[in-house]
Amino acid sequence: MAATATSKVAASKLAKPYDATDGASEYAEEMIRRRLSTKGGKSSSMSHSTKSGKGNSSKSSKKVQESIDKLGFNIYGDSSIFDPSSSIEVDDNCQYTATVRLQLADADVPFPPVMPGPNGPGSCIFEGTDCNGQSCLNEVRNVYSLSEKFEEVTGFNHVGVDWSPCGHPPLEWFGKPHWNLHIFRVTPEERLNARCPGGMLNPFICDFPPFEQPTPEGRAFFVWGKDTNDAVANVPDTFMAATDTAVPGEAVHSWNHNLSMPVAEWFDPQLIMGLYDGGIRFWEPMFPYEFVSGNTTNFYGRTGIEYVSQTIQELPSEYSLSYDPSDGFTTLMMKGHAKGCEIENE
Repeated sequence: MAATATSKVAASKLAKPYDATDGASEYAEEMIRRRLSTKGGKSSSMSHSTKSGKGNSSKSSKKVQESIDKLGFNIYGDSSIFDPSSSIEVDDNCQYTATVRLQLADADVPFPPVMPGPNGPGSCIFEGTDCNGQSCLNEVRNVYSLSEKFEEVTGFNHVGVDWSPCGHPPLEWFGKPHWNLHIFRVTPEERLNARCPGGMLNPFICDFPPFEQPTPEGRAFFVWGKDTNDAVANVPDTFMAATDTAVPGEAVHSWNHNLSMPVAEWFDPQLIMGLYDGGIRFWEPMFPYEFVSGNTTNFYGRTGIEYVSQTIQELPSEYSLSYDPSDGFTTLMMKGHAKGCEIENE
């Protein structure tokens, strides 16, 4: 059964995706040109900050410093600013219903003074320092830990509640302020090992083919689990991995490029999945700020999600994202088959 989606917004003309098999998007090709034009093959024009979100009291300074030392940024942040909560239920048919609830509308996150776009206008430049004293290209990352029961049933350990003030490549699709709900299948500490020492294209993205990664952890970004038909397993068959999206602390990003809208028209959430070291690192609904703000109730739902050669039975088969303007809360709901659950025959 094919996946179906419902939304308050009518479908419009789809954007033509770039071909990830060519190795790079236009943005990444420009980064390669910058790299090759600088001494030692590394770009020196970009800056990055160790600041992330507001307040790190919820995590030890040692963990925060380790994140900065290994990745160049703090992944922990302070998720308490979103007043987060979650729930998990399993019925008699081994089907789970999981929810994550976040106050995103009123969160104190930085905005660029000029809205970004496909060509990176305003403050969305590599040297810009207009978002709370740091470059607007830096994502604001925050870890929200899920309960042991939640992980036991769904396989998800924590949510990366991550804010992109300027968006990120491909800018023609995602170049505006938006939220990335990275729902990770590994711990925050394990994420710190997903890095590219000696193999960074710039402070945000790892080198990708044709460049070689000099370390095992860097090469792991480009090791994807495939079936006998050479298809990437445990992702929908419409997904295509983009080699120029290997982000330290995360993974290579894979999604249905044919569903990506021109950035000015993007409103509905888009499902992204992360590939690393032959496995699935995260499952991510990504959506623009407009979807979870303002005075209008917004809802998006997708059902019938199927995965190629699925071996991770607990991956969600459906999800919805809803925004309630009366309290400013956003609710993510996921349904799927509970991990390790079997229906007993009477």
